[in-house]
Amino acid sequence: MDGVTEDRGRNEPLRVRRVGPLVLRAFPPDHPTADLEVAITTVGLLVVLVLAFLPLEPLVRLLPPCTFHRLTGHPCLTCGTTRLLLALARGHVGEALAWNPLVAAGLLAFLAWTPVAAVQWLFRLPRWRIGFGSARARWIAAAAFAVLLALDWAYVAWRGV
Repeated sequence: MDGVTEDRGRNEPLRVRRVGPLVLRAFPPDHPTADLEVAITTVGLLVVLVLAFLPLEPLVRLLPPCTFHRLTGHPCLTCGTTRLLLALARGHVGEALAWNPLVAAGLLAFLAWTPVAAVQWLFRLPRWRIGFGSARARWIAAAAFAVLLALDWAYVAWRGV
């Protein structure tokens, strides 16, 4: 078998499932994107270890002030992230969500996926990938994300972060 045919077989999904506008694809463990699970597992574990064991309060004092906020007087899209990380390190999830809901929810979703990625990687299970079934669905998702960003930024500005 030549290399081209072997690569094409690895690149084909094992299963495809449609859920509304989403397409779920299960790829073999040796798929070219398989390193994603290793990266998610590694970064997720590092984040958990840092939040659990590193004294973050003294390190925060070493950070420079937000350049965007200093130049414009307005909060940036990620304003409150340092404080939400400190809240998570203390185990205060609600407080973390209050500082910047979109960033906190994204980080919590990433951390929730970490054990799933670890199991997929360690046991060489199929790698599930989520995509959109059409260009229209991609545009709708992009527009929805832009609205979420705008709402999150408005909340952060209203809260006075």
